[in-house]
Amino acid sequence: MVTLPQSMSAIGVPFDSDAAVLAAASTDFGHLIQGQSDLVVQPRQIEDVVALLQTANDHRFPITLRGKGCSQNGQSVSPGGVTLDTSRLDHISYSEALPNQVTCGAGTTWRQVVAALKSHHRIPCIMPLNLNLTVGGTLSAGGFGANSHRYGPAIANVIALEVVTGSGEQLWCSPHKHPEIYEAVLGGQGRCAVIVSATLALRPIKSQVRTYYLVYEDLSAWMQDQIQLCDRTDYLEGFCAASIQGLQKTPQGRRPLVQWLWGLHVSLEFDSDHPPQQDRVLAGLHHHKLLHIEDDATTDYAARYDLRFQSMQTSGAWQQLHPWFDCLLPLETAADIIPEILEILPPCFGDGHRVLLVANRPTPRFLMKPQPAFLFAILPTGIPTSLKAQALTALDQIHDLVIQAGGKRYLSGWLGSISADFWPQHFDGHWQDWQQVKQSLDPNHILCSKLFP
Repeated sequence: MVTLPQSMSAIGVPFDSDAAVLAAASTDFGHLIQGQSDLVVQPRQIEDVVALLQTANDHRFPITLRGKGCSQNGQSVSPGGVTLDTSRLDHISYSEALPNQVTCGAGTTWRQVVAALKSHHRIPCIMPLNLNLTVGGTLSAGGFGANSHRYGPAIANVIALEVVTGSGEQLWCSPHKHPEIYEAVLGGQGRCAVIVSATLALRPIKSQVRTYYLVYEDLSAWMQDQIQLCDRTDYLEGFCAASIQGLQKTPQGRRPLVQWLWGLHVSLEFDSDHPPQQDRVLAGLHHHKLLHIEDDATTDYAARYDLRFQSMQTSGAWQQLHPWFDCLLPLETAADIIPEILEILPPCFGDGHRVLLVANRPTPRFLMKPQPAFLFAILPTGIPTSLKAQALTALDQIHDLVIQAGGKRYLSGWLGSISADFWPQHFDGHWQDWQQVKQSLDPNHILCSKLFP
């Protein structure tokens, strides 16, 4: 246990040392990594964050950043020290004078942002599928969504940031002001600075969304159609759906014989007086079947994954293990690698694995990804503890397969047992730059976590 200075109470930052609060902050959504939070600090204003970071530097105690704790490999778990819970930094500032941007605190959830902008008919260019994530947590990881095929990751759509560096300096940064800090913080995993406020790019929205549910039998056609649809659809989501046809013999015993089908949700915004023309939307595509067509209010569409998360909570799956695995695959190898990944996955992972096409847009340099890329996400609702070893062994194999194929890991999820050469490999030629930026902004290495001790 880290010995915290008595001056902690004197700096006036709200904190909590209740045993239940500390226990909750000592693990994350993955339920695979156990840490030790000695104190949870919940600042209400930016000055609190500055005071905390300066005190941490004076007394050399570690700080771990945490939004909703939705990481899976200890990214938001303290190795022993103070957890900085940003959830109370949830202000939102919008002005009609600047209609295409909004400034919000790091602890603001995407659900709060959607609600605040509803009457202004605006929405962030990119949002995650889970609206309960915080803005700061998402931007620290990267952030992908169903319109990444048009706008890239969330961090490619940030106008400016207000941060407190690891050394305790408060400042604003952007692509034109302190660009080296801006690039280090976006996708930086909370290693160099604390995001306390972000100005996000917005776009106007239409009132409704129409979704065409397509099914494919041919994987190559499915992937090529996603590329073809880039310029004519607002949202695009691919799914891997398993059709089990019995149990087949394998060297490891019988296992399900699976015929994979490939789903594609093609969604367009529209106003009621100008609905989409189906012939134009689906022209030239190679789907096996148009399964369903559905309309939603645009803001309701943004929350379409709520039922999945609610079902996980009511069924008990929320308390199970979540080794969610996200990777970015080069377009040229994705069609070969995805079937190999699915062959390795044991049945406990279920199906419904997501595939999102990611636009080739300028992105802060420390989010490592092929150009262009597919995001492939394995998101089981929950893995029972009894199947932990089997599940993690499979993911280790898939990790090696992805890296050999020229892919990159998305660092918000389960990364497994990290070898000494993982980080130099992951950052390629940027590894020394990353170390230098970390040393410059956090010279006393105050900012850390179980993933980054």
